Amino acid sequence: MGDGRVIAIAGAKGGVGKTTTAVNIGVALEEAGETVAVVELDLAMANILDFLQFEPDRTLHDVLSGTVQTSEALYPVEDRLHVLPAGTELAEFNAVNVAALAPVIRSLRPAYDFVLLDTAAGVSPETIYPLRLADEVIICSTPRVSSIRDAKKTIELSNRVSGDVSGVIFNRTGTGRAPPPDRLAGFLDADLIGAIPEDDTVAAAQDMSEPVTSFAPESRAAAAFHEIADTLALSESPGDDEDNEVLGRGGVSDLKNAEEIAQSAAEADPDGMGGATQPLETDELATGDPDDNGFEFVDRTRE
Repeated sequence: MGDGRVIAIAGAKGGVGKTTTAVNIGVALEEAGETVAVVELDLAMANILDFLQFEPDRTLHDVLSGTVQTSEALYPVEDRLHVLPAGTELAEFNAVNVAALAPVIRSLRPAYDFVLLDTAAGVSPETIYPLRLADEVIICSTPRVSSIRDAKKTIELSNRVSGDVSGVIFNRTGTGRAPPPDRLAGFLDADLIGAIPEDDTVAAAQDMSEPVTSFAPESRAAAAFHEIADTLALSESPGDDEDNEVLGRGGVSDLKNAEEIAQSAAEADPDGMGGATQPLETDELATGDPDDNGFEFVDRTRE
């Protein structure tokens, strides 16, 4: 087996479905015959255990603090799908060495076809640094206006750390008055990898701590995740380019770079990624807004 393909599932806004996406794509890839590791990188607010039924006694926090080997913190969820969970105790967060992520990811490459990095929300070294360690970055968003704004800024941040954005996945589509996913992807100047429709079985699966791809394999959401997995399995990674000198490098210098970028982003946008934490006065990006390049968010043809 050659070096695995490392994909970061990213999005600075919380609640857009990054963990749901990472877990369900992981299951779908495993069912397609691929070997997969899902690495939870929300080091402060871990919650992957809410999506899967297992109780870890060793976590990524232990690995990063140097007390256990990576292989000791990997847990089988399916035959060819392993999960490396983050710790759920905030006290554990203080003991981690984030720069140690690079050798952890490198150690997983030879053992898996795909390594999916479930990144955290926000803008910090812990969220920016993994973008450099991945072969490619998939932006995760919903079709809501605040999510689209944050997705656009996440793409800009990824570009600043030489992350390779391969495309965008939209969750909970088909509701409200938002334009279709392909038009939203065009606004973000990103390829559309897939769209997961609004589906009550996703919430029902999470209530049972199961991926929807296992809980309701015939559901519309599960079918969409399988379609995305097939697309990834049949496509080539940007990391296959021999001229790419960034991928998988990592190290302390990269972490310092992430710290500088996080600081500059905070200074430029003190409310956090376009004011995502603030209530919006409107549900649309008005045409002519200097931030939207003439894009009108509400699809008036659906009225």
